[in-house]
Amino acid sequence: MALLLMMTTSVIVGCGVQTDPAAELLSFGVLGASCTPERLAELQEAGVSVVELPLAWDRYQPGAGRVDHHYVAEVRERLNRCREAGLAVVLSPGLHYPPDWVRGLPGGVLRGSAGGVPKDEGSELVFSAKVRDAAQKYLALVASDLGFEGIAAIRVGTNASGELGYPGPGDGGHDREYWAFGDAPQYGIGLAEGVAPSPMPGWVPGSSSWHGRSVTDEQVQRWWDWYAGSTVDAVVWQIRELRKLGYQGRMHVPVAGRGVLPNDKALAMQGRLDGRANPDGAQERGLDYSAHFAALATLPGVDVDFTGLDDVSAVSAAAAVPRQDQCLPTDDESMLMEDVSRWSSHRYTSALARRAGLGLVGENPGPPNAPFTGGSPQSHSLAEQLRNAPGYAVQCGMTMFLFGFEENLFDDEGSGVTTEDYKEVIQRLQPPAQQ
Repeated sequence: MALLLMMTTSVIVGCGVQTDPAAELLSFGVLGASCTPERLAELQEAGVSVVELPLAWDRYQPGAGRVDHHYVAEVRERLNRCREAGLAVVLSPGLHYPPDWVRGLPGGVLRGSAGGVPKDEGSELVFSAKVRDAAQKYLALVASDLGFEGIAAIRVGTNASGELGYPGPGDGGHDREYWAFGDAPQYGIGLAEGVAPSPMPGWVPGSSSWHGRSVTDEQVQRWWDWYAGSTVDAVVWQIRELRKLGYQGRMHVPVAGRGVLPNDKALAMQGRLDGRANPDGAQERGLDYSAHFAALATLPGVDVDFTGLDDVSAVSAAAAVPRQDQCLPTDDESMLMEDVSRWSSHRYTSALARRAGLGLVGENPGPPNAPFTGGSPQSHSLAEQLRNAPGYAVQCGMTMFLFGFEENLFDDEGSGVTTEDYKEVIQRLQPPAQQ
């Protein structure tokens, strides 16, 4: 709460953003940095001070026990160029890009309640002992090969987009399919150490009975707490492993949307998770942010990274009367009393994170027609996202904004944004003393 009270909220007016000079300082960066000298120079001229450097596990370790040393050398060179330029680096280890040999391990991929298997990317980091062992060894390689000097934050998640939660709609499953139905979560076969198996093995959400008896509200709640809690437990495991390897900086946990709202969760429990009160598939993805953020708040140095500043929910919330897209200093308390169903995702999720005492960073969704952005015909263009999203970051008390993606700022084929546009936004939002 103190962070939000230190800043004066911004007001988005048309395509511009008005801010008070006393606003909390915000660092600006880019996602998907190439770290080439030419681009680094242009980004720094624009006022960028942070870059996200993505790795890919499948390129780093294409075979079991085999490392692609050419790729490692390429990554090390990129990292060193960013370090030498004085830029802070957010490292994405790329666990959500597992090699085929990891997906081929026993229990290497998630299994859905209707038999679905996630497409192409992602592995079973949530429950599988074999996958976690492979991931731990990979993280140790990254720590040894690259080191943690100059790393401002490391991103950790569980799904194929690198975010907290299970796969979302369109990721290879069926309608209303839940994702904890492999042998490890259901029967404890190959289950990771310290991870709990299902409290109701064989029960499928939506079923009114289990082993011939009616399912109670208490049983559904217990199953849900296990299902949703298992994903954040996997994130906590990654954080602890990185701490063991010597990393002491910030941890960024990317999250999308607003998760399951409290009123929706109550209705869902009554329906035995049969699909009611589930407007965006957050139930299947296990997104119980209230419980997740409480768990993350027990660890030091954790920031929620909201990945959808100016997403389609913000577009509709801005059109509401009165508008519901802007973070307000009173949100942390009013969210407990008001109907938040019309709030933008970033407004609700930011308030929830602040109440838990977590740090906040954010990024725009990226091109609305690109994969994994959640774009729709109602989404804002990339140029509109650049105009609006950083202002939302200031309003919500975030300390870092990452533009998605670097490539779009250097796209000669018409992304609609340039480094000059980003520079204009940064100069508008940063106090003169910080520029």
